[in-house]
Amino acid sequence: MTHKSKFLTFSAVILNMTLMSQPITAQTLHEAVDKTVKSNPTILAQSNFSLSVDQTINQARAGFYPKVDLNLGTGYERTDSPTTRPDHNKSLHRNEAGLTATQMLYDGFATKNSVDQTSSLAESAGYNVADTAETTSLRTIQVYLDVLRQQELLSLTEYNLESHERINSQIELRANSGVGTKTDVVQSTGRVALSEANLTANRGNFEDAKANYLRVVGNLPESLVDPSDDCCKNTPATVENAIKIAFYQHPALRASIANHEASLAQQQGAKAPMHPRVDLELGTNTNNDLDGINGHNNDSFAMFRLRYNLLNGGADKARIKETEFISEQSKASALIVKRQLEYDVRLAWNALDSLSSRLPVLDLHVKSSEKTRIAYQKQFSLGQRTLLDLLDTENELFTAKLDYTNAYYDQIYACYWLTETMGKLLEVLELETPEQALTITSSE
Repeated sequence: MTHKSKFLTFSAVILNMTLMSQPITAQTLHEAVDKTVKSNPTILAQSNFSLSVDQTINQARAGFYPKVDLNLGTGYERTDSPTTRPDHNKSLHRNEAGLTATQMLYDGFATKNSVDQTSSLAESAGYNVADTAETTSLRTIQVYLDVLRQQELLSLTEYNLESHERINSQIELRANSGVGTKTDVVQSTGRVALSEANLTANRGNFEDAKANYLRVVGNLPESLVDPSDDCCKNTPATVENAIKIAFYQHPALRASIANHEASLAQQQGAKAPMHPRVDLELGTNTNNDLDGINGHNNDSFAMFRLRYNLLNGGADKARIKETEFISEQSKASALIVKRQLEYDVRLAWNALDSLSSRLPVLDLHVKSSEKTRIAYQKQFSLGQRTLLDLLDTENELFTAKLDYTNAYYDQIYACYWLTETMGKLLEVLELETPEQALTITSSE
């Protein structure tokens, strides 16, 4: 082995020992969501877009302020005019210098409407940041709970396989001693094989859950903590109350309303070409050797200028019509978002209501299955039950625990889902939204 290979091997061992020596700290649901909000690239991208839209407001406001232009020029001039005849033409080296300041006095409210439009678009972008943070946070909760779910399902499957293998060994012993039958062995072996297949599938599901967690949160899950169902304490009294909250403060609806306001301002701004434009212009020029005449030609001026387009081929009227349709489109889009919000709230509410009713029943099923297994084990020792009967009770208990586990984590997710449909997820988690986000806190 070369020195380089020895060094690399030694470095790898040291790195591995260092990583193993580092304590593994539990990552709570609150911490996972907080980390995601601060580092998820989807949220960061939306935040930077919001910052870029903010700059369009300053661009629009520039129309209210003076504009100053400097004009410099130097070059060759050849002039043929009455002043240069009878020599027919005269060639000179021409120099120009000019400075002009222009202040808009009236532009048909084009600048004002442009500021209103960009301000509304910036407001929409801010609400979109909040909406992205809410939806991404809910996705974080989903992958967090899915890791816990798959981890627990994997443990249940491992225990189920161990029980099947233990009972299968007993069935084989009884068959070899002449008490049992080969048919029992075949049936029991088949059930062990099914348990092994379930275990393999659940291991794959667990690895998929960890991969999803890494994609959303940015790190592999380590020692996650069951968040319990405390989030359900924030549920409104009725679904109508939940819908009312969503209509009041959900950032997606607020963003669509802001987009509609921007389209209304755009519609008003499209009427500006129908008005004259009035500017105040102040300027001074210093020129040399112009129009075939040697010497300086200096002037200063202060002018009110009115510009009014009288004919534009109908383009301005068509633009006004276009913006009217855009305004109606954005209004319809806001209504779509509003309907979708109500749909989402009702779906989340129904899911939570159904799961809250099912969970106690499933818990009762688990407890009953456990009692049945214990009873069958006692009856087996008395010769009243077969080992296959024991396998049946193991499968029933396993299925009952699977159903309860899935319903338990589904209920927790439904609580957070309902909160997200109302636009209150980060508020309930007591987490700060991104700096660029615009949010509305309910008055309740």
